[in-house]
Amino acid sequence: MSAKKHGAAVSAPDESAFVESESPKPGPVAAKNARGRRAQGGVSEPPPEGPGFFRTAWSLTKLALGVLLVVGASVLVAWGAHRYALTSPRFAVRQIEVKGGKRKTEDQIAQVAGIKRGDNVFAVDTNQVEQRLLADPWVRQVKVTRALPSTLSIELEEREAGALASIGDRLYLVTKSGEPFKPVEEGDPFDLPVVSGVTAEDLARDRARAVERIALGLEIVRHWERIGMSQVHPMQEVHLAPGGDVSLTVGKTGITVHVGKGPWRKKLLMAERVIGQMERKGRVPGIVFADNVAHPERVVVRLR
Repeated sequence: MSAKKHGAAVSAPDESAFVESESPKPGPVAAKNARGRRAQGGVSEPPPEGPGFFRTAWSLTKLALGVLLVVGASVLVAWGAHRYALTSPRFAVRQIEVKGGKRKTEDQIAQVAGIKRGDNVFAVDTNQVEQRLLADPWVRQVKVTRALPSTLSIELEEREAGALASIGDRLYLVTKSGEPFKPVEEGDPFDLPVVSGVTAEDLARDRARAVERIALGLEIVRHWERIGMSQVHPMQEVHLAPGGDVSLTVGKTGITVHVGKGPWRKKLLMAERVIGQMERKGRVPGIVFADNVAHPERVVVRLR
């Protein structure tokens, strides 16, 4: 059957070529176009499942198992080493070395530190040992180290007392820089010069200023100790008046020397010369005044 349109011949398809309710299968071009439409429409295709996928999964599984095996072995080795270190007699403390300790014996220091021979060197908490030793006011700094396999080393820096300070109704040991660090107790040194004039209220109100004043007293002590007369009349006490004036008590007879506000060495040399002159005449001075502001070159002596 044919039809004509504008002089062109068109042949109708043969109906026998189609089966009822069945569409023609798309060719290669149609399939490609369909995949493009699915990609544009956001429709994803399922991942390919085949031999390559399973090989990758098995490789990752083997890698994970290998990592777990290595980690587990490392943990076991570390645990075994730790247990050996804490239990082996090889690491028992056999020697306790103490450097810098002057006031206590090695055994006394070990007792304060809470350590003894036979302890496991790794079981000793060095930080805790240091804190125990620092609780002693004589100890300024301390360092505890291990020297394997069986030695503990304790290095101490102790405070050195420069004088006694009379504060309130108690005597305190002070360092050479003027810092009070402990009350005087039995066994502490007593044969030290005394610095007086600083109160407990001074320390509470302005500790830095109070320590500075004590340090001034120690400076005057050192000036006196450089003078020859200090061998005959050693320093007994330095008194710091609230206004800044300073007076000394020297010698077993208790000679008082008023030096005012300095210059310290010059006035102490003047006092030394006058005391020497009086003693050569057989006289015993009681008070020496070297603090005349109007006439600083004059020294007045009051006899006993």
